Amino acid sequence: MTRMLGSVTGVDEAEIALSGGVDIIDLKDPKAGALGAVSTETIRRTLSLIGGRAPVSAVCGDLPMEPETIRAKAEEIATTGVDYVKIGFFPSTNVSACAEALEPLAARTKLIAVLFADLAPDFELLPLFGRHRFHGAMVDTANKANGRLLDHLPPERIPGFVDRAKSLGLMVGLSGSLEAPDIPRLLPFAPHFLGFRGALCGHFGRAGSISAEAVSQIRDLVPEEPRAGGSSSVDYRLLAARGYSPGADPTLGTDRIFVRDYVLPVHIGAYSFEHGHTQKVRFDVTADVLQVTDHPEDMRHVFSYDIIMDGIRTIVARGHIQLSEALAEQVATHILENPRVVRVTVRVEKLELGPGGVGVEIERKRQSTRRSVASGSAGRKDRSAVSQPRQQRPDVIRPTIVKLGGSTAHAAEMESWIAALAGSRLPIVIVPGGGLFADQVRKTQARMDFSDTAAHSMAILAMEQFGHIILDQDERLAPARLLEEMVRTLDEGRIPVWLPSSLALPAPDIPASWDITSDSLAAWLAGKLGTDALLLIKQSSAFSDSDTIDSLTARGIVDAGFAAMLPGGIEFHLAGPKDAAGAGALLASGKLPGVGIAASARPEKKAG
Repeated sequence: MTRMLGSVTGVDEAEIALSGGVDIIDLKDPKAGALGAVSTETIRRTLSLIGGRAPVSAVCGDLPMEPETIRAKAEEIATTGVDYVKIGFFPSTNVSACAEALEPLAARTKLIAVLFADLAPDFELLPLFGRHRFHGAMVDTANKANGRLLDHLPPERIPGFVDRAKSLGLMVGLSGSLEAPDIPRLLPFAPHFLGFRGALCGHFGRAGSISAEAVSQIRDLVPEEPRAGGSSSVDYRLLAARGYSPGADPTLGTDRIFVRDYVLPVHIGAYSFEHGHTQKVRFDVTADVLQVTDHPEDMRHVFSYDIIMDGIRTIVARGHIQLSEALAEQVATHILENPRVVRVTVRVEKLELGPGGVGVEIERKRQSTRRSVASGSAGRKDRSAVSQPRQQRPDVIRPTIVKLGGSTAHAAEMESWIAALAGSRLPIVIVPGGGLFADQVRKTQARMDFSDTAAHSMAILAMEQFGHIILDQDERLAPARLLEEMVRTLDEGRIPVWLPSSLALPAPDIPASWDITSDSLAAWLAGKLGTDALLLIKQSSAFSDSDTIDSLTARGIVDAGFAAMLPGGIEFHLAGPKDAAGAGALLASGKLPGVGIAASARPEKKAG
């Protein structure tokens, strides 16, 4: 979930921000610099007004990088009782010493390190902040007159910052003269919060006062944080799609959004002479997008073409791509993740292989279109039950998801299971458990007392460690990190083994909790791929076909989050050690080993 942080100068503005639904109230003096500090008295009066209705952060000022100066100011701010203390880290040889000086305070107060996009930020500092027990890290801009965040930190660089910070257990924020059009471009990267000041002041600039109207416009573009005891204001399925979009009017049609003649240098090609350098590639993309209104007025009513261009640049930045077809598929998949897009055409043309261009053009569309998507205060959905809908993908193979429990690592049956899975006639994707690697994370957390957010990231990496062991056992298996890699691997006749960090760590719909283990992640992936069946392989036989998901959860056979993550209508099987011997023959004949488990009875969700 991405939250909205709004910077205010004191009590009066805090009341406007709170009434407008801002998730985090941030105290700063915009006339005193990028991180201009307000007085501790102002902080205390604002905290008194808010009375715990929202978390509060405060900045320490644009301080020189002197360890004792920074430590003293951060201590002073922390004594007010704010939830977060934000400290700017400007380029300096003293950065390490400053972070170290703050470690004792970080042990009892949530510190947020602020790096600056317009000052050549060094993201290699993130492990330093994690080591010294900082709670989070964010990117802002130092010189507000010198452009917005995206002018200095292009979209293709943002995943590197966000994913690295999350992998270290850090809360992640993006800020820096953000405007309304930036929001749909930044939400897909799933930061924990987006920070605003100038955009909340309307036409008066960041040194003016915030206005309720401007706050409302930004609030409507950022999915709301659920309030304690209240109903959610966002359809959970939109978050699962990594996008946010106002609802479409069923009486309206579609708009056609296009990007034409977009040329980028791309590392692409299957031939050896095409490796090691870039070549120019032209992209033409057309997306049919559900309309919201026939009177569009602002960013709440449109689908930004920047989303298309940002997606292309981000995909290209990942590294060498063998095939034009693969590149086109990745672009189409990215655009269709937005719930308002119903059809997309992607043309990829290599411009340097002859007198004319060569390439591929593909068309992909959504199988069914949901028009009643949550918007504003109407059409709200209850998010208390987070069951994932299956995403139907008629144009690709829908594999069975098989989670191989990490506890099999010490079992004699592991070899049999891997051989059976590798020889399956069914198309399958293997999800590795965490096993002894995740157990070590639990033990270390108990000893070192780090956050569940950090433990969640480490446990996902633990799954990857077991995944590499599985891959080492059979050449018919291949690593896959993204959905399109899984589809491509299956098309090649091989069995993908999911290495989950690239997909799972940035996902806003996966809570950072021990309630979510590889069981739930397998169910989550089943929803993403639109699969028909899920098999969990356990190193336990303490279950039968009379069990339900609820009874399995109560006994700890599956994790506490599994029932909510499991897509509706999916066939669920459970297998144990006794099923290993016959698994090869069953899978080779297109059947699943183990027993079928009945779904839990869940109340039906009402539309609207």
